[in-house]
Amino acid sequence: MTFGHLFKQTQYPKLAQTWQAMLEGDEAAARGLSAVPDETADGALSPNDNALTVFLSVTCNDVAWPKDVTAYRQGVAEDRERYPLYGAATANITPCAFWPHTPAEPPVKIDAEGPRNVLLLQNRRDASTPHRGGKMLREKFGDRARLVSVDDSGHGVYVLGNNSCALNTVTRYLVEGEVPAKDTSCRAD
Repeated sequence: MTFGHLFKQTQYPKLAQTWQAMLEGDEAAARGLSAVPDETADGALSPNDNALTVFLSVTCNDVAWPKDVTAYRQGVAEDRERYPLYGAATANITPCAFWPHTPAEPPVKIDAEGPRNVLLLQNRRDASTPHRGGKMLREKFGDRARLVSVDDSGHGVYVLGNNSCALNTVTRYLVEGEVPAKDTSCRAD
């Protein structure tokens, strides 16, 4: 629950309320705050699963995933030690282990060779993917890439964020193919 609520700043108050309810021993309030509805108030299916569905369809089609449950069990044990906050969760088995499709193309090589049109986006205070990871990826790509560092928290810069500098930079890139001349730092709006 904590991991999921750290993805977006608008969820921080609800996370704080949930932890406060648990601290006070109010189990009913804690469960109510952390519940995700299966249906909307009018009885329609909830759109809450859309983001996960898109995430899995992209992630599972990126590379071939191990099919052996033992590989995930070992990964969870190792990452629980190495990364105690999130490691076990991110190493665990997902639907990708049972994905029926093979990747359509090989993954992009993470090196300095190739087209110079890679744009990386990274919030400076993203709890699930720290800014240092974005900087390390930028270093691996060399002059092929530019990094847009945003003075914000949460997971997701473009569309999910509202920083005008980042939104404008990415929109120019997507619409006009314009890659910034150098790495860009966007101040908080």
